[in-house]
Parts: sequence; structure tokens; C-alpha cells
Amino acid sequence: MNAILHRFQLMLSEVSLSASEKVINLLPEILFAIVVVFAGWIAAVLVHHIVLWILNFFAIDKLAAKTPLGSILKGAGIHKSISEILGLLVFWLIILLTMIIAADTLHMQPVSEGLSVITSYIPQVIASLLIVIFGMLLAKFLQMLCLQTLSKLDIGYKKYVGKAVQIVVLTFVFIAAVDQLGLNLQYILNGAVTIISVFLLMLGLGAAFGARTVLDNAIACQQIRRQMPVGSSVEIEGVSGTVKEFTMTNIVLEGNGVTTVLPATHFLIHTYTKK
Repeated sequence: MNAILHRFQLMLSEVSLSASEKVINLLPEILFAIVVVFAGWIAAVLVHHIVLWILNFFAIDKLAAKTPLGSILKGAGIHKSISEILGLLVFWLIILLTMIIAADTLHMQPVSEGLSVITSYIPQVIASLLIVIFGMLLAKFLQMLCLQTLSKLDIGYKKYVGKAVQIVVLTFVFIAAVDQLGLNLQYILNGAVTIISVFLLMLGLGAAFGARTVLDNAIACQQIRRQMPVGSSVEIEGVSGTVKEFTMTNIVLEGNGVTTVLPATHFLIHTYTKK
């Protein structure tokens, strides 16, 4: 019995001695890991504030407010601003990098590999978010540019064309943003490209027919201008008045306090009387 107790005491002392030796050997590494984590936390806080200052300087929140992104986030239950979200992503990126260094120091390879996988996605999320913000701004800009250009041509369906341009740009923006996350969207991308190509073809055909009408009126307007200068009194199809001005595609008549706008081709198709 005494021999068994003696052997148990020897085993217990050996285990305690081995554990204490491992702790003593790991103590510098543990202390270094603690210092790394503390320093990383301080660095993360400082960088977080710097990122917020930079984003506020460039008015990222004001730019994002001009896009539907803010309402989309609120609809998803996220009430933080874009700058706050980006700042938090950068903060946790630094924290996770610090934890990876600490895990490597303590030879915790599985933990380090797991954190590395998570960390690798944060820059992709940041890049995707920036792609969405600036892509939405680009889509809005192109929509307004299209509306202004078509307004000068007196095209009635300019709003639909502008909206179509915005939708096409947003489609490619969201595909690029999701692709940045590393998701395989090859089949979806091929389908989207096919649908957009067909849509653009139909839009191009419609624009071609519409442009033909605009072009016909523009040419007719130049012809009528030479025959009927501003100030001429005319009568056409029961409408009489004085030529007030020529637009790019229309002729404006004014008579009896009424202003009438007629397409220039109207004067080529119908007989008019010049007084």
C-alpha cells in the first residue's frame, strides 16, 4: 500500500514539475502575447479614429446619402452610418491581425489559421462596400447626364432611358461587389450579361426609331426656318399665329394669347398658309 502511495506521489510531483517547467518556458511568450494584444487594441482604437476622420473629411456619409444604400441598411436593421461601418471593419481587422500574431506566438496553429480565414474577408467586405457606394454614385450621375442630354433633344421617354441606364450600371456594380467577396457567380454573371445584352439591343432599337423622328424634325426645322423666318404669320390645320421661335425640332407659334408648339415635320406633311 505504501509503495502505491509513494509511486502516486512521484507521478504527481513529476506532472507538477513538468507543468511548472512548461509554464516557465511559455511565460515570456505569454507575456509577449499579452503585450501584443494590448498594443494591437491601442493601435486599433487610434486607426479607427483616424479612419473616421478621413471618411468624414471626404464626406463619405453625404455621398452615401445620395444613394439608396442608407435606406437599404436601415431596412436590414443596421442603423450605423457608412463611415461607422467602415471604421468598425478596420478596427476588427487590426484586432484580428493582433490575435493572429498572439496565437502564432503561443504556437496555437489551429486558432491562427481560423482567424486568418476570417481576417482575409474583411478587406474584401470593405472593397465591396466602397464599390457599391461609388458605383451607385456613378449610376446616379450617368442617369442625370442621360436625362440632361435627352432633354435637349426633346425626347419624351428620357426618364425611362435614364432609369434603364441606372439599372444597367447598378447591375454590373452589384456583380462586381459580390465577385469581390470571392463568391463564384459565373452562371449568374453569364445570365445577367445575356439579359442586359438583349435589353440594350431592344433599347438601342427603340432609341434608333426615336432618334429618326428627332432627326426628321431637326432637318425639317432647318428647312422651314429658311422659308418662314421668326415673325412670319402662318396658318396650318386651323391653327394660326406668329412664329415666335424655332427649337431644335419644333416651331413655336403665338396667336390670340395662345402659344402652340408644333413639330417641324407637321409643316411638311400639311399645307400651311404664310400671311
